[in-house]
Amino acid sequence: MRVLRDVVVDRVDREELMAVSHAPAIAGEDMSLDLVGAGKAIELRVRVLDSRPVIIEGAVRHRIRLAVLLPAASIDLPSPAAMNVSASPVMNVMPDAEAEAV
Repeated sequence: MRVLRDVVVDRVDREELMAVSHAPAIAGEDMSLDLVGAGKAIELRVRVLDSRPVIIEGAVRHRIRLAVLLPAASIDLPSPAAMNVSASPVMNVMPDAEAEAV
């Protein structure tokens, strides 16, 4: 099992998330994503749609686009305001989130 630590997650829409990580991901890979913020934690099943290297503050990071696997009607994703995070930019959102590859 591969564990990605300290990823930064931004909610793009109800069914898609964007994460920034120190490690790349593999398109098609299914993951368990534990989001922590404002004293709340939720676990989501996600699939990697895309992983691209980016330069952030002079360091290589990986921008990972994730699809939420459960139907949107069956999950209750809190809004960014409810999780006490902003909707943008990616680098200012949920710095303590973790992702586990399964």
